[in-house]
Amino acid sequence: MSRLIWHHPEPPGRKNALTRASVVRAAIDIADTGGVAALTMRAVADALGVSTPMSLYRYVLNKDGLVDLMLDEVSAEVEVPAAPSGDWRGDLRGLATGLWAMIGRHRWYAELVDGRPPFGPRTLRRAAFLLTVLDGAGLAPAVAYASLLDNYVTGTAMSVSRELAMLARFGIGSAEDLPSYVSEMADGSLAAWLPDLPDLTADARFELGLDCLLDGFARRRR
Repeated sequence: MSRLIWHHPEPPGRKNALTRASVVRAAIDIADTGGVAALTMRAVADALGVSTPMSLYRYVLNKDGLVDLMLDEVSAEVEVPAAPSGDWRGDLRGLATGLWAMIGRHRWYAELVDGRPPFGPRTLRRAAFLLTVLDGAGLAPAVAYASLLDNYVTGTAMSVSRELAMLARFGIGSAEDLPSYVSEMADGSLAAWLPDLPDLTADARFELGLDCLLDGFARRRR
């Protein structure tokens, strides 16, 4: 028997019982607030007023199943057009920026998505659109280019999360404070670059990198 949650439909409802959707929503709220470390079956059970975490397995199979459901649920926040527009670069940018914005709301996504089977219905719908756009643009193998694009988005998001954790760990208020710290500890060779630091927001760095990636794609079209 497969251990993929997608092979296990939600069981028939019981009167006043939980639902798969309510379990997933509670888990998302916990991860949004406390991060991956806070996401335990006990925490989800407590949030739902359930006495034992074991009762949740009727709805999500196991914790892996719960995580897969969470990932697919928030993937619905990424808008996927009904069909390619004919502007391959605009379509790819839309998918990438949509994913980036969604991860900004659910920072745990980038940490949990790596190494998981991407078989959720919403995830597959986005993947099908992405591959169609890449194929139509003459970018082959499309699967490789899709991986490059998604890995750029999730990898950059992970880098931002680590940066935020670093700032908090060392008592630095925000990235805008970095120039003052650098100017105190470095010699004059860095002075010319210090004024640029406050403008290099996470979004600005992401957009710059995305432009570079898409420029590279454009040069390799067949």
